[in-house]
Amino acid sequence: MAYTFYGNENADVTAVNGGYPGIRTPKDLYDVLCGVWCEYTCAPRLRQGYSRRHITSGQCSITAFLVQDIFGGRVYGIPREGGTFHCYNDVDGHVFDITSEQFEGEDLCYEGNPEQFREVHFAKKEKYERYRYLCRALKLACGVKPDYRYIFFDLDGTLTQSEFGIVDSVIYALKKFGIEGQDREDLKKFIGPALFESFQNFYHFNKEDADRAVVYYREHYEKEGIYMAPLYDGVEDMLRDLKAMGKKLFAVTAKPQEMAEKVLAHTGIDGYFEAVVGPDRSARQTDKASLIRRALELLARSEAELCEQEEADSGSGGSTSAPDRGEIIRRIAAHSLMVGDRHYDIEGAVGTDLASMGVLYGYGDRRELTLAGATYIVGNPAEAVKVIAGS
Repeated sequence: MAYTFYGNENADVTAVNGGYPGIRTPKDLYDVLCGVWCEYTCAPRLRQGYSRRHITSGQCSITAFLVQDIFGGRVYGIPREGGTFHCYNDVDGHVFDITSEQFEGEDLCYEGNPEQFREVHFAKKEKYERYRYLCRALKLACGVKPDYRYIFFDLDGTLTQSEFGIVDSVIYALKKFGIEGQDREDLKKFIGPALFESFQNFYHFNKEDADRAVVYYREHYEKEGIYMAPLYDGVEDMLRDLKAMGKKLFAVTAKPQEMAEKVLAHTGIDGYFEAVVGPDRSARQTDKASLIRRALELLARSEAELCEQEEADSGSGGSTSAPDRGEIIRRIAAHSLMVGDRHYDIEGAVGTDLASMGVLYGYGDRRELTLAGATYIVGNPAEAVKVIAGS
């Protein structure tokens, strides 16, 4: 193919990092990234006008540092309006800019520009998360198969079709405040986020009223609604297949843990899970990232205990140093996958550096899951099994 990015004729350098099979030159990288760059990897301020025609728009800094990962060299930035920089690469005097096509013929100056450093750019959390996503997505596109051993499942909208009991309970709570005639379809927005936040965000309740609304909701939900959440078709087959593969399954949900345990027991799938991770009943605010961290900590403790037991069994007498908890968590995270139906689940995974899978049979849609940074998107439980089995 004909390449039009700046310096393409000068991009005669070879990879020094073999972690991306098939990527030998910047042109190879460009070819693969054309199937990886997306609206999520685009800088948020530029997403509104993002399209396949402008595929390199908003991709410059995370791409330039990825180029540096693979080919070495330095990253420089062309000053732009608003104090931002357009980043490009210089590898041993070979200057090239594989995201230059977004400027459609504008003359950019590639001389005398300041060097850019990842410590500065990645101080912005959203940029670092997009960079990490780009690295993972590129590895997948290069055929590097991850080894997912720990699968974290959201509950409502992922395992159970929970709208019936949740919506009925929300209606019950709202009636206590004289609010009636709400559209049931609209009330599905309560599925996913924490209840306290939902009553505040959707109905502008103050803290006291939001607390009361949660009490009313649970009054109805624990009596009736909790049992109105059938499994989606194929969910139990999915869990059974994953267990047969040796995967360890965890339920990670914003629903209070004791309620989640009741739902899983009622539907008969509780035996598939190593543990259920959810907030305490008294928690007003919960986010998936904090719950995922708890699940990782839980796994890290058991992993550390296993290492200690293996040392004892080997007769080393504990002479080797204890495993570093942070390193154990990073290792576990690299082998973990979060599965959910809403952006809360995907954002929680992105925020903890986990791969994620969005499911379309729940209450989110493809655009929501894509913009949140889902590593995979599947249409049904059987597809989820195929993806995980192929990892």
